[in-house]
Amino acid sequence: MNKPITIKEIARDLGVSFSTVSKSLNDSSEISEKTKKKVKEYAALRGYTPNQIALSLKNSATYTIGVIIPDIQNSFFASVLKNIEIHAKSYGYRIVTFFTNEKLKEEEESLKILSKGLVDGLIVCPSDETFKKKKFDHFNAIKNMNTPVLVFDRVDENLEFDSVSVDDYKSIISALDYLYEKGARSIVLASAIPDVSVGKKRKEAFEKFIKDNPEVEGIVLESDDNPVLQKMLLEVVETKKVDAMLGVDIESTSLANSVVAMLGKNYKEEISLIGYVNKQFNRLQYPRVSYINQYPEKIGQIAVDMIVDKIKIGNSNLLNKEVIETTLSIKDTSL
Repeated sequence: MNKPITIKEIARDLGVSFSTVSKSLNDSSEISEKTKKKVKEYAALRGYTPNQIALSLKNSATYTIGVIIPDIQNSFFASVLKNIEIHAKSYGYRIVTFFTNEKLKEEEESLKILSKGLVDGLIVCPSDETFKKKKFDHFNAIKNMNTPVLVFDRVDENLEFDSVSVDDYKSIISALDYLYEKGARSIVLASAIPDVSVGKKRKEAFEKFIKDNPEVEGIVLESDDNPVLQKMLLEVVETKKVDAMLGVDIESTSLANSVVAMLGKNYKEEISLIGYVNKQFNRLQYPRVSYINQYPEKIGQIAVDMIVDKIKIGNSNLLNKEVIETTLSIKDTSL
C-alpha cells in the first residue's frame, strides 16, 4: 500500500515552499488564487488528506461535534441528525452521537462523557424525562465549562444556550385558522408529549385559539401512553361530532389517523386531520396526512452553522436563538 503524500512532498514536487503548500491548502489570502488552485489540484490528484490527529494536537481541537438525540426511531430526529452529519462534514467536522431513549439518566451520562474534552461543541435535544422531572442541573453544570452547547427543537427557559427551533405557537395557530376557514367548529387536540416544552407550547396556542373563538368547541386529549391516547380518541370521535383533529406530534397524528380508519370515517366529508408526519412515509401511503412541515433538514444545517461559529469565535454569554417558520402542507385528510 502506498504511503499518503505529505505536504513536504507536494512542496518538493511543485518546487514551492512547505509554507506555500500549507497556506494554499488552508485557503490563505496570502497566496494567489493561481497558486492555490495548482496546489489543491495536485494534492487532490495525489490523494492528499490532512492528518486530523496532527491538526487536533496543533490546534487543541478535536474537530468533532457531540450530538445527543432523544429518540432515533422518531423520523424528525433522524432527519435532523442526518443533516447535522452531512453539514458538519462540509466544515471538516465529524460527529459522535448518543441516544438517550427519552431517559434523564442516559442524558446526564452522555453530557458528562462528551463534556470531558472529547468534542469541540455539543448539539442537544433534551429528553422527555428531563421535562417531566423538571431536572436541568446537568445542563446548568455544563455552562461553567468551555464547551459550546446548542439546544434544538425542545427549547425551554431553563436551558440558557444557543438554540434552533420552529415557531410552534404560530404553527398551531396557522393550522387552526385553516380548519376554521373550512368550517370546523369542533376540534380535538391530541398530544403524546404533554410534558415536553414543544407539546406545552402547541397546547397553549390551541387554548388561546379556543378562547378567542368561543363558537369553537375545543377538546384536549393528552397521554404519553399510546394505547391510552388511542382509546381516548376513539371514545370522543365515536360519541361526539368532531369536525377536525390536530395532532401535535408524529405519534398522536398516527393514532388519530388510525381512529378514523377504525371508525370508517370519511376524510373531508366527515372529519379532517392535520398533524406531524414522517414525510417520506407519508408520500407512500393513502390517504396522505395533511401536515405541518418543520423542515428538519434546515434545523440540522443551521444547528451546525451556529455551533461551528461558536467554536471558532469562542464561547460567550451572548445567546443566539434561531426560529424557523413552518408551512402547512395540505394533503388527503383535509379540505
